[in-house]
Amino acid sequence: MNITKQHQYQLDTEGYIVLPNIVPRALCSDVVKLIMSFTGADLKKPDSWYKKDLGHNGIVPIHQHQAVWNIRQYTSIHQAFAKLLATEKLWVRLDRLSFKPPQRRSEAFDKSNIHLDFPYQKITSLRLQGILYLTDTEENQGAFCCVPELFKQPEVLKQKENLWFSDKELEGYEIKNVAATAGSLIIWDSRLPHSGNINTSDQPRLAQYLSMCPEDSEESRASRIALWQAKRAPEKWRNMPYQQDPEDGDVATLTELGQKLLGLTRW
Repeated sequence: MNITKQHQYQLDTEGYIVLPNIVPRALCSDVVKLIMSFTGADLKKPDSWYKKDLGHNGIVPIHQHQAVWNIRQYTSIHQAFAKLLATEKLWVRLDRLSFKPPQRRSEAFDKSNIHLDFPYQKITSLRLQGILYLTDTEENQGAFCCVPELFKQPEVLKQKENLWFSDKELEGYEIKNVAATAGSLIIWDSRLPHSGNINTSDQPRLAQYLSMCPEDSEESRASRIALWQAKRAPEKWRNMPYQQDPEDGDVATLTELGQKLLGLTRW
């Protein structure tokens, strides 16, 4: 994956970039099928999209399935994060999936849920997050949304006492909804106020959360390996609705790159 100077500039100034078609649609389709099986939904039958209440962002609590790992260990994903983080020695976060059907309650359409995932003051070095669209996603389809103009005002963000933004705090700022095709990866700086917006379209949003970070401690490495072997979610996420423990299926097969991204083998 060729990360250009323009990508670097946009990440530095806007807080996010879009890498189009970074993952083949075939790999995306495998995860779509996985989500359909888990939720009992059928993309051609709208009534089936609401069988399970997965919350605002439609969290599908699958972390260790082979289809999920096939995307995590896809070479172009690692290349992109390695370029942006200036090191190839990365671990992939054991994140999950999302299935967000159109919102049924019209009174909820104006809720933005813009937030930070971490206190601004505690982010002392570049931390990146990502979301991969598994199907073509329009701006009104529950797309990733963010507030680039707030990202440019660190003095405002440093004064935040909580992670969520009120309507008053967002007043005067444009909320950018990011559309992209299937297989496109959005990467953002964790200091960027963001969310997944309300889905007001006639199609669900399907996505895989996907990000990487520099390798960490030996204790963390051992924990990650144990989670993979046992097909378990990270402990902080085991209370999600419908979480299976352990998850179904065989232990995922890892490529040489995948073993390094897990921590099973050293860089």
